[in-house]
Amino acid sequence: MNNRENSEKIRLKEKAAFGMANLGNIPIMTLVGSYLLIFYTDVAGINPAAVATLFIVARVLDGVNDPIMGFIIDHLPKSKMGRFRPYLILGVILCSINYLLLWFGPLLLTEIKLIIVYVTYLLIGITFDLMDIPLNAMIPVMTEDEKERASLSTIKGACYMAGMLGIGIVAPLILNNAGSKVTGYLILVGGATAIVLIFSIIGTLGIQERIQPIEEEKYKLKQLLPVLGQRPIMISFAVSLLFGIGGTVANSSNIYFVTYVLDNRLDVLSIVSFISMAGMFLGMFVAGKLIGRLGKRAVYGGSLILYGVFLLIRILNVTSIPLIYISSLLAGIGSGGIMTLSYGIQADNVDYIEYKKGMRAEGALASLNSFVVKAGQGIGGAIPGYILAATGYAANQAQTDSAIGGIVTATIIIPALIYVAGGVIFGAGYNLDKSKLAEIMQKLRDKRAEKAHKRTV
Repeated sequence: MNNRENSEKIRLKEKAAFGMANLGNIPIMTLVGSYLLIFYTDVAGINPAAVATLFIVARVLDGVNDPIMGFIIDHLPKSKMGRFRPYLILGVILCSINYLLLWFGPLLLTEIKLIIVYVTYLLIGITFDLMDIPLNAMIPVMTEDEKERASLSTIKGACYMAGMLGIGIVAPLILNNAGSKVTGYLILVGGATAIVLIFSIIGTLGIQERIQPIEEEKYKLKQLLPVLGQRPIMISFAVSLLFGIGGTVANSSNIYFVTYVLDNRLDVLSIVSFISMAGMFLGMFVAGKLIGRLGKRAVYGGSLILYGVFLLIRILNVTSIPLIYISSLLAGIGSGGIMTLSYGIQADNVDYIEYKKGMRAEGALASLNSFVVKAGQGIGGAIPGYILAATGYAANQAQTDSAIGGIVTATIIIPALIYVAGGVIFGAGYNLDKSKLAEIMQKLRDKRAEKAHKRTV
């Protein structure tokens, strides 16, 4: 495959398929991050501290599992469908089966519900990897054209926002109008699983893998350790960890906030999701305009800081609905910038490692990034659980002032401070600017052209 072919524009039909595949990826962890904690405490009747401990234990085990899964995926045999697509489809099927058990296993087998919860939650880390890692590895293998990568990254971010908007609007309405909590979750989780299967499989079948490694020799597992020591990787992973923690703390706590602080105003969650999405699309537009002028580092770091600052203004009056809506709109602008750039930065890191280490490791970097994000989600999911247990939370009844204070802290203060810290770290520490990236891409193109020329001689 020559350089001209690699640089061909990706057709709209394939971009739409890529968007579908990403939409199918969203419901799994979005619902886990937003509703699983309250489902386990208020529906399945499990102690919040026990759930928090589970989240921590699962993420520790993922620390071993994720890099191994990425290594395995990078070394699986290539098929006619490519290096990643067949395993993405397999992962979708296995993850969907386990996902249903994760939610409804404890209701079906109440005597061993804690065992079911632990087993299925630990397995979700493995099965989700099998669908998430190949999907996150797709951008660098679909094209090496910088504009096309930016387009795909924007599509991925937009689909994530659209998917989260849909869940954010529909989920509270279903749970509020289903008649019973169990019925509501049956409709919500069952429908989400159907979306995962249909969108992921159809979308995966519609995309192509074009970029092949310069060297066909596979890297060894021990070669991943030096990769982690590269500054861009360390910084981007550290910020991904903070992003996962902050987002999941907020998402896990929001349902408690509207239930117990705003007196069962679940409709507020739907409206907030819609308003946030408007801010996100504005943020995507602004970020796209600023990238060429300021660079990815400044725009991404600034977006994280803006998100945290605008979230924190809610502390002025925590029960003010108008202030919640204003904060959501402004914070959404920062979120739009984050979503626009995060996947493009990951693709840049893949090229940087090939440039520095001579190995193409999309699956490894995607898996390591998946680990730090899931670690962040695990820690972020555990923090509200421990706060609720420590402040005297009691399910399905009026809360004490101490418990209310804990919910407010978890919903607003902790996430805001974490986002600001992440923005400062990225802005100060990430060292791949626009000129450096252009230099890397040109050298990689030259190497591929040289390799192709040798094959024809």
